[in-house]
Amino acid sequence: MLASCLSQSIFAKDDGVSIKKSCLKDYPLAVGDTDPEIIGFYNQLCDKKNKKDETLKNQLLTNIATKYQNNGYNLKALQVVDELRGRKFQSPELTDVTFLAGVAISYNALNNMRSNENRTLDETTYAPAKVFADNIRYIQPVSEKTNSAVKDTQTDKPAAYKPRQTTQKPKKQANSKPKQTQAKAKKPVETTKKPVATTKKQASGTSPFDTLKNK
Repeated sequence: MLASCLSQSIFAKDDGVSIKKSCLKDYPLAVGDTDPEIIGFYNQLCDKKNKKDETLKNQLLTNIATKYQNNGYNLKALQVVDELRGRKFQSPELTDVTFLAGVAISYNALNNMRSNENRTLDETTYAPAKVFADNIRYIQPVSEKTNSAVKDTQTDKPAAYKPRQTTQKPKKQANSKPKQTQAKAKKPVETTKKPVATTKKQASGTSPFDTLKNK
């Protein structure tokens, strides 16, 4: 079935087939579409042979929603998703389309705030945006988690080393040396004072009459 869908979409590209008016009545969202692949998908939906094949119809609508989102028609993509949800159809592809379309719409609104309106998020808009950003961190890809873990370990290693101990040792040695030199310098001063004191005592003990006695 997928091979037939691709072959018909290629045929639509080559011949420039447009959407039939009867098909536009059933799918008014297709009005104004010019993408050959989208036109081919809609024509397959409106084909009488495929109207009873619910599985094929759901797949074709999923392809249309994906193509709308890739082309930047995010609101149209969400409308197709809403139609499929009404059919009680769920798939990972639809979830991805919903997520990417919602992110694109939010991103455009954020750029409009910054560039055109020159304002920031207020309390009403910031709170859900913060919750959204936090939830993305929890479900980020495994590769991103491992890369962030490696970065954390690399940044933690320098904090474990303490090079200050090596710089403190030479300071202590430099401070101890001047004390020893000062103590040695004081000793010669004390030795010079002692002989001066002894000579003064001998001079005071002599008498001027000793010379007369010798005569």
